[in-house]
Amino acid sequence: MRDEWFVRGKIPMTKEEVRAVSIAKLELKEDSVIYDIGAGTGSVTVEAICMAGRGQIYAFEQKAEGCELIRENLERAKIPAQRAVVVEGRAPECLAGYPAPDRVFIGGSGGNLPEILDLLFEKNPSVRIVINMIALESLNQVTEYCARRGLIPDVTCIQASRAKQLGAYHLMQGMNPVYVITLDGREQRAKKREGIPRLLLAAPSSGSGKTVITSGLLALFSRMGISCVSFKCGPDYIDPMFHRYVLGIPGSNLDSFFLDEDGVRQLFEERSDGHELALIEGVMGYYDGVAGTSFQASSYEIAKITDTPVILVVDGKKSSRSIAALIKGFLEYQRDSRIVGVILNRTSPMMRERLRPLIEDLGAKLIGTVPECPEARLESRHLGLTLPDEQEKLRSHMEALADRLWQCLDIPKLLSLAGIRIEEETTMENHPVSGMERAAESGGKTDFSEKLFERPGRTSRRIGVAQDEAFCFYYQENMELLRQSGWEIVRFSPLHDAALPENLDALLLGGGYPELYARELSENRSMLESIRSASAGGIRILAECGGFLYLHRTLEDPDGRKWQMAGLLDADAFRTEKLSRFGYITLTEHVVDKIEGGSSDNKKLKIENRTDNQTENKNRTRKKVEIRGHEFHYWDSTDPGDDLLAQKPLSSRNWTCMHVSDRMIAGFPHMYYRSDPEWILNFLDGGESKR
Repeated sequence: MRDEWFVRGKIPMTKEEVRAVSIAKLELKEDSVIYDIGAGTGSVTVEAICMAGRGQIYAFEQKAEGCELIRENLERAKIPAQRAVVVEGRAPECLAGYPAPDRVFIGGSGGNLPEILDLLFEKNPSVRIVINMIALESLNQVTEYCARRGLIPDVTCIQASRAKQLGAYHLMQGMNPVYVITLDGREQRAKKREGIPRLLLAAPSSGSGKTVITSGLLALFSRMGISCVSFKCGPDYIDPMFHRYVLGIPGSNLDSFFLDEDGVRQLFEERSDGHELALIEGVMGYYDGVAGTSFQASSYEIAKITDTPVILVVDGKKSSRSIAALIKGFLEYQRDSRIVGVILNRTSPMMRERLRPLIEDLGAKLIGTVPECPEARLESRHLGLTLPDEQEKLRSHMEALADRLWQCLDIPKLLSLAGIRIEEETTMENHPVSGMERAAESGGKTDFSEKLFERPGRTSRRIGVAQDEAFCFYYQENMELLRQSGWEIVRFSPLHDAALPENLDALLLGGGYPELYARELSENRSMLESIRSASAGGIRILAECGGFLYLHRTLEDPDGRKWQMAGLLDADAFRTEKLSRFGYITLTEHVVDKIEGGSSDNKKLKIENRTDNQTENKNRTRKKVEIRGHEFHYWDSTDPGDDLLAQKPLSSRNWTCMHVSDRMIAGFPHMYYRSDPEWILNFLDGGESKR
């Protein structure tokens, strides 16, 4: 926003070029709680709350004139009063009693900066703070404060100028330099990292070889006798399936859109407990986050949250010295990049020693180069990588890749960056049976072992979970939540079983590839009839994406042929030529109109999109749901549902979706249950079916 847009008085205002840098440094999220301390005219307040789509901001200003200007500028920007609270007072005293922030901008401190910072870190030890100052004495004060707390400040100096018109000429007027200082409570870099040794493999973009090299390293470490646990950044199901295949244990997703930072950190620590090394595979490009313009849910953000050193996997084919320029950019794009090493993929050994000094002069270790490896090449399909069971000779390929990585990478150096010291003469021989060998002994199945989900606790209810070649996409964290809540997981196959297991209280039909098995699913008429009968008997059904397609009247296969399905939804599923409604979404609560008459079991809900200006009638009630998820599908439906609203983060785009009733939740979104466990569990616990 241009400076001229704001109503200004005699109160100082943060200039637009400084404001742009400062707000970028805040790394705002859609639901950020923001403080603007020393808010002046409110220019930062207005721009920040416009960027935080569902966020809340508190503007603290000690001068009454400034508070009036802030309110006037907020009104001009049409910001609802409940999303922007203006507080007159002097910090830090005026900060008391307000919710803890996760983002803070300080434009003026009134000489109380250390006291303000102390209070902010007391409110939220993980808070991110951006400070503007022009005095070197203040800069020294911040530096000393950071040294005491073990923080490393990020300092940006902005030198701007102004043009003043003198007749037909313009005179350039210099300005004092402005220092933009960023402090992040998540980064106590001076402190020793605690917990399990760890590494994150990232890349400049998808297709660089992250999955192949991650799987090869997991196979290699397993053969070395290192107990590994694996994670995948982002919402992807398929890469963790490769991790399971190599390790013989399920992998987990780490996603900072699905969970807040504390939730991601807690999940990482829980799943790492008892292991010797955590290996995290990144998603997309290293800095790519929500909406393509933020860091949220990026590999970079996961590395920061989990305090993990990063190895950058770079595709070096058809490049030489330009690789160093690319690496330099990634190292310097963010001062806290955490990139400590580089692996060059599809690069010959001859180039390794030529490029080593160019890369290591930048401050990153060259771990080695991986030549093109035909046996590790993975086929692709419309939803990304193919499933492990569909890859012929994949295990032998992974074994061969492990051998290759041992030969061409400096494994002791790689492990030392993770925090593990091994002897240079260590070999892969004579170690315990690897996860890959255990998986081979189990018959090479990719289904979930019941033992992997065992948790202490009561299991009084049974939920049937579809698990076969057609239905295989499940977040492990969802399964664990169900078990911990007293649900017994009972696997069945819509492809191969004749009927549902007995005595079920609920059904979960997950995502997968039913369109590729449409004929086989349609010809298993006894299973379809079993599902219809269970539905008529009142069983509760959760169906996501592929499972949603299975409930349709018909499903079109890749050749355009239509096949009869369960018919629980009066709709047909068909193929499209492109991804439909792709990406992260939040399914939000809305106002619903109850249709009078009929039993509660058959109650249909009519959803109306709620705006901040709408009022509720007495005959309306709120549908309490705010669950996060992800859509990724090439197939669509003649009726995708309209009972909930899917909102894309950091975007104005939304759409209606989902069929929701007392007995069914079905639609294209893959939901992450931990983001709103109460809604999912309340649905499942709403009444046990009669056995």
